[in-house]
Amino acid sequence: MVKKIILVKPRGLCAGVDRALKILDLTVEKSEGPVYCRHEIVHNKKVVEEFKQKGVRFVEDLNQVPDGAVVVFSAHGSSPELFELAGKKNLTVIDAVCPLVTKVHLEAKKFESEGYQIIYLGHKNHPEAEGVLGEVKGNSVLISNLSEAKKLKIFQKAVLLTQTTLALDETKEIIDYLITKRPNLELPAGKDICFSTTNRQLAVKELAKHSDLILVVGSKISSNSNRLREAAGIEAYLLDGPEELKDDWFENKETVGITAGASVPEKLVNNVVQAVQKKYGGEVEEMTVIKEEVKFKL
Repeated sequence: MVKKIILVKPRGLCAGVDRALKILDLTVEKSEGPVYCRHEIVHNKKVVEEFKQKGVRFVEDLNQVPDGAVVVFSAHGSSPELFELAGKKNLTVIDAVCPLVTKVHLEAKKFESEGYQIIYLGHKNHPEAEGVLGEVKGNSVLISNLSEAKKLKIFQKAVLLTQTTLALDETKEIIDYLITKRPNLELPAGKDICFSTTNRQLAVKELAKHSDLILVVGSKISSNSNRLREAAGIEAYLLDGPEELKDDWFENKETVGITAGASVPEKLVNNVVQAVQKKYGGEVEEMTVIKEEVKFKL
């Protein structure tokens, strides 16, 4: 029987996701016709489903959007080619990109203009990686792990950029290795991982010290939610909602720690907390590891 449920702070919606969701909501509210969204606005299954119920039409290919329509670009960032295609189709584009992702786009353009090889550490086929690499036409390469880093030919003039949602520990290992190969490697990458990703990973590590089990509320497609589960370092599970809870997770567990990915509204966290309490018991308490007060303007 569970005795204690610890809710850690910070958890859930980051400033960039909160901004993106508000942008899409306002666009739906103010648009007379249908609103399209290129890619999932954020990587959360339940959030996307709610917007579908509001009439938002999610597409991966802009050619699926009628000429002259309204389209919102997701929080993950978009390549210049997508903006060019949107212009040709006379689309009204509202860009919900996270400002911290925009920062990496600007870094990529700056360093390419100065003749640098762009090394991008991120996940293949992730929209954030595709958007950043779409900014550069010259010498650029994507790596996803230490094994790929070891095979990399690094130019004399090179810069390392990263996806904003990566795991701190794994990223540090790769950065340290690349520096041994090329000590003069430019490293804005050390500041590319967003503060919300960093804060949530540090918080879940502290939470794990006081827990027998960690639940991470978030979707399996979410990079930052997966990294939270990995960062916990103890038995941890990723779930979208209470319907995914399994009895065997709670066997001989007295203290359950709960956190949530950066794309998860607090109401989804509350649904899981209430279900755990109802089925397995436990008093709820909060643990604040880091105070997070940053907000982005619309």
